[in-house]
Amino acid sequence: MFRLRSLLLCVCLSMNAFNAFAQEVKKATVKLFLQENLDAQGRQIPVEAKVHEIIRFFEKETGLTFEPIILPWKRAQVETQNGHGIIYGFSKSVERLRRFHFSQAVITEKVWAITYGKPKPNFQSVEDLRGKVISIGRGFSHGLEFDQARGVVFTVEEDSASIASRFKKVVAKRSDLMLWPVRQMETSREVEDYVNKVLVAQASDRELRDKRFDVSDKPMFYDTVHFASAQGKFVDVIDKIDKAIDRGTKSGELAKVLKGYH
Repeated sequence: MFRLRSLLLCVCLSMNAFNAFAQEVKKATVKLFLQENLDAQGRQIPVEAKVHEIIRFFEKETGLTFEPIILPWKRAQVETQNGHGIIYGFSKSVERLRRFHFSQAVITEKVWAITYGKPKPNFQSVEDLRGKVISIGRGFSHGLEFDQARGVVFTVEEDSASIASRFKKVVAKRSDLMLWPVRQMETSREVEDYVNKVLVAQASDRELRDKRFDVSDKPMFYDTVHFASAQGKFVDVIDKIDKAIDRGTKSGELAKVLKGYH
């Protein structure tokens, strides 16, 4: 009888330990909302491998497990705002700073103007965009300077997640230009090659095959990319991410992970 009681006690202790472990695993898994992109047929484009590499880096450095969920960008923001997880690829705006808790910047990106047709516009500053109609992705911001000029210097039209539809809108002159953020490219020529040989090719739309787009000689804006949560939610998670950014920056490992991230 004593042995039986001892065995039952061990089983109970083991079950309690297992349940505690399961709860810890459950608590350590965080939903991570990512931006949806669509192809010319409206089908969801898989998240690029580099983003998964970045996620793995932060999992290793934080001890957390992220559950990537791809959503339309506005819905991703709503889910984050409702406290259901955190978001990645987020930039700051005046309005967002009131509602979201941001991590440190993961990377800084240059935001370029893309146009079609001759002559190529000579965009040198934000003031050169005065009176223009600018296409951006739905739910996007391109940083605080962009946010301050929006609706004051230029008009913004938010478009679908389809790369092809955004390029075709510029060709049809339904917008004067589109803005596109590119990371780790320094010159207009580099970005122009990337736009025409990668982005337009990725759009896989017949109407775009013989089109060549121009890129502004210099970036129109500089933006930063962050993780973020709703104010008061997942504060410990953002803190762990911040510490991972600090360690990765000092060791140089984060720069290695981000290499080739366009």
